[in-house]
Amino acid sequence: MIDKVFFEGLAAGLLGLGAISLGEAAELRGIHLSTSADSAQVMLDMTEGATHKLFTLEHPDRVVVDLPQTRLASEVRVPAAAGVVTDVRVGSQPDGTLRVVVQLKSALAAHSVWVAGEQGGQLVLSLGEPAAEPAPAAPKTVRAAHAPGEGDRDVIIAVDAGHGGVDPGAIGHGGTREKDVTLAIARALAERINAEPGMHAVLTRDRDEFLELRDRIRRAHLAHADMFISVHADSMADRSITGASVYVLSVHGASSEAARWLAERENTADLVGGVRADDQGALEPVLIEEAQNQIIGVSASAAERVVSALEGVGEIRKAQVQRAGFVVLKSRAIPSMLIETAYISNPAEERRLRSAREQARLADAIAGGVRSYFTLNPPDGTRFKQERRSTLTSAADAAAATP
Repeated sequence: MIDKVFFEGLAAGLLGLGAISLGEAAELRGIHLSTSADSAQVMLDMTEGATHKLFTLEHPDRVVVDLPQTRLASEVRVPAAAGVVTDVRVGSQPDGTLRVVVQLKSALAAHSVWVAGEQGGQLVLSLGEPAAEPAPAAPKTVRAAHAPGEGDRDVIIAVDAGHGGVDPGAIGHGGTREKDVTLAIARALAERINAEPGMHAVLTRDRDEFLELRDRIRRAHLAHADMFISVHADSMADRSITGASVYVLSVHGASSEAARWLAERENTADLVGGVRADDQGALEPVLIEEAQNQIIGVSASAAERVVSALEGVGEIRKAQVQRAGFVVLKSRAIPSMLIETAYISNPAEERRLRSAREQARLADAIAGGVRSYFTLNPPDGTRFKQERRSTLTSAADAAAATP
């Protein structure tokens, strides 16, 4: 039974983006899910604004959004169940309407808002917020303790080039060293981030030097970073393996045997530089606590955006965010991810990794994914927060003015 229709035509009707004319179909290009214990956000990447209908169903509890004259892009991956969401599915109706169904553990209020972007925008569904509001409250974020509460500061991204100095990292068949590739990509990524209004990059190393794993984290903390990104280019015995992967910290075991093996190898990097195993305080198990779990959740949400962006520039080995006990990601205060940009052991990927053009493409994708995350999840006191508040206020004003 349909309980209530909350909004119809918000994207086009309220924000003046123009309804889609007959015969012209919009395209759903991505679905992203962010959850907590009692709420969730579903972000639908659209090519353009479209009318839509949002309603709920019972037995089981579901939130449904109908998108008239909309098709599903072939590369879209439906997110897995998480938090209050037990299932997400998409299907086409006979009349050309695309239906997105979010199944829930229990009934939640739902409402939506359109967030315009440079190429189309996002239809954001907020589940679990008060239904009386005409637009959702700002998404929940984890704010680092050092971050100010108000202002228009830049979001700070610590970009960490893996390996360095006496630690060359993986070495390709053609002699390409991981430490050189990661530094080149990190520099390109920092340049790309600095070109984005409201974002600023800090490199943990900007030259060929050895850094202990815990020193990389320390430098990110000293820079008051809002996010930590460690760049790598791994190798495998099987030279046919290709594609990028994105990892976040796991305190409950790795998501796969390959992820566990990779983390164990990366965690021995300090030993190459002469650091004794009993000196590696960062290698001690992370205490499982609420703050740590929150940080990991935020890290995973941001990593999902980066995975989606990387899919647009090349092959992805793992379409889902991977988890493992990487020491360099063990920060209780900064959301962190480790990106394996490609496999340097694969001859074709080794050649691409040496290319400045390929390095720039990877940097563009990573920066785009990070910006996409902060646009929807802005830390307090940042320019992103001001812009998000302005967008939601405009949507609320438009809704209030509509008869």
